[in-house]
Amino acid sequence: MNTLPLFFNLTNKDVLIVGGGDVAYRKASLVMLARARVFVVAKSVDEKFFELLPSEQILQKSYDKEDLALANFAIIIVATDDNALNRQIYTDAHAKHIPVNVVDTPELCDFIFPAIVDRSPLVIGITSNGKAPVLARLVRAKIESMLPQNLSHIAKVAGEFRQTVKEKLPNMNLRRKFWEKIFADSLNETAVNPRLNNATTHGKQALTADDLAVALADFEQNLTGTHTGEVYIVGAGAGGADLLTFKALRLMQQADIVLYDALVPQEIVDLCRRDSDKIFVGKKRSNHTKTQDEINELLVFHAKAGKRVLRLKGGDPFIFGRGGEEMLACRQAGVPYQVVSGITSALAASNGAGIPLTHRGVATSVRFLTACYQSDEYLDELKSLYHKDETLVFYMGLHALAPLCQNLVKADVPQHTPVAIVSNAGRENQQVLTGTLDDIVAKQAVAQLPAPAVIIVGEVVALYGA
Repeated sequence: MNTLPLFFNLTNKDVLIVGGGDVAYRKASLVMLARARVFVVAKSVDEKFFELLPSEQILQKSYDKEDLALANFAIIIVATDDNALNRQIYTDAHAKHIPVNVVDTPELCDFIFPAIVDRSPLVIGITSNGKAPVLARLVRAKIESMLPQNLSHIAKVAGEFRQTVKEKLPNMNLRRKFWEKIFADSLNETAVNPRLNNATTHGKQALTADDLAVALADFEQNLTGTHTGEVYIVGAGAGGADLLTFKALRLMQQADIVLYDALVPQEIVDLCRRDSDKIFVGKKRSNHTKTQDEINELLVFHAKAGKRVLRLKGGDPFIFGRGGEEMLACRQAGVPYQVVSGITSALAASNGAGIPLTHRGVATSVRFLTACYQSDEYLDELKSLYHKDETLVFYMGLHALAPLCQNLVKADVPQHTPVAIVSNAGRENQQVLTGTLDDIVAKQAVAQLPAPAVIIVGEVVALYGA
């Protein structure tokens, strides 16, 4: 982190802006939104300034060092095209220990203007530390599109109600859970109870203190007796963090305890709540740190202790992910749970490699299978079921590639049927190897693509690179 993000209170404080053009005007307008008192010094001043500021705060003159004594300036902003003048003002400001920002000159900046998402009192600042300001603005636009416009009102009402919640819920963890529930509903356009219906969604109605009082009463009522937590069974997708769903990310930020798999990249684990307890429970074909029964027991144990438990799984929980077993364990133990879909590796492999699993005139159906426990008897079923216009996708099959191909041929799948191995699907180091049932084993012996990998069998593979 090159700079420490801080929010500076400029209310009723003096700010000097040197420059009288469009850039200076935009900076003046911005700091005035923070209720600062602005002085402008410039030889030539745009007429717009006289509509923005009292005339006594506009000095149409060349900058002089003595101008720094006009007021007790909290910050100075320099927006001129004269590099020598900019450096002089920077030096003068430092002599008086006044923070200064020279626009578009990072080396002459004690502070940086971020791209701002304003839902006051909720304010979000995004900066690239002067390296890529256009990128920071694009990120701001992305965030703007995601957030409801009435968050400003919600934050104000919550602030007014904060002391009441503190008195009713003296336990800090309980207060955090209450507010997370309220704000999560606001962001998701759902309500914690009928009184909150529509009150937190895009300004259809205004959220009131009465609404929060009802929500707090409901929350307190639910605390009677033993407080049970909740389990979140979440698919982390296949690959990078940009494949996560918004809901997955929200629950990752709320969880007290995280149980994560070997296929979940560290960059995704790092997105979980910073102070959560993280437990690795990864299972590989010949190395299980925890058995499935032990994982189920951990989920139930921590949830019954009142914790919010995140079960973070690679891909999708219900596609060869044992998510169904974990769901049933929670259901049988009476533990509340949520299941959140993730992008399964078959889809990530297909899209990343440019191999459509279905394609008009080539494949009309697709089947997901696991090669981890395949037997000859199981694959013999393909003999009567496989059709040329079908795509087969095998999970966890790299270790059994040779017998897999042999058994497919025995099941009368033609030897010339195209095959693709997609390793590390959806990640930056994704690799693709193509061949046919009769030569893919030899090709893999040379290429040595690593696991995890999915194997795609069918005529659609011929579209790779086409």
